[in-house]
Amino acid sequence: MRYLLPMTALLLPLSVLATSVQANDKQWFNSASYSHTEESSFNSLYLNSKYYFAEQQNTGIWDDYGYLDTDSNVSLSYTDNDAENFFSASGEAFYNNFFVNASVENLSKEDNHSIGFGYLYNDMLKLQVRTLRSDDHSDKTWFQAQYNHQLNESDYLGVTVGVQDAPDNWMVSTRYFKKLEGGSFFTIDASHEDYQNASSVRNIMANYYVDKTLAFGAGIYDSKLQLEAKYFLSDKYFYRFGYLDRGNQVSVAFNAYL
Repeated sequence: MRYLLPMTALLLPLSVLATSVQANDKQWFNSASYSHTEESSFNSLYLNSKYYFAEQQNTGIWDDYGYLDTDSNVSLSYTDNDAENFFSASGEAFYNNFFVNASVENLSKEDNHSIGFGYLYNDMLKLQVRTLRSDDHSDKTWFQAQYNHQLNESDYLGVTVGVQDAPDNWMVSTRYFKKLEGGSFFTIDASHEDYQNASSVRNIMANYYVDKTLAFGAGIYDSKLQLEAKYFLSDKYFYRFGYLDRGNQVSVAFNAYL
């Protein structure tokens, strides 16, 4: 009941509001997810709402809206699990090709935040510098570059590279989006993170969209098998079901894009 009530409180208002929205373009992206890890009996609820100040167009499938964020936005999320519960907030504002962003991971601990600024070139290359402050009051500076290469009218390859001012900490991720014949699509996401005094983490996830209503995915998350399935009720609503072979974790999420 602890997790059922907040999920219901979020999903019912979204269902009512969405009935009046008919446009294919979306501005308000909402999700509610719940996960249960069997081995540790650990439960987690995560709610997120993100609003863009300009309409976003999908790329042909109903849960992909391009690789780069190029419009001003704000977001708020809530995490409630068996260890803690807290709110998080973030935002990004563009002025011509320049932008600033900020985030607070836990609103009850304002020292844990980040502030950044950057430049967007031709809606293809996004460069930024971010300063992160953690609970121990130490500051870290990250440099990040994101590039979207449009292969043709529908397909793209996106790459993100980030490095801390201490170069022992770095990450790289990529996303490949491909339109196939017969109205199907294929995506693959891969990432590698390397942090000082910690083991490196590699992830890869491939999804095959049978059509606009059904997709199946498989991959490796930190050397563990992960599986997922997505079922789209419409271009506004869809479910995601997941399994991760790390403590036998199962998850379900409901998304509303308005």
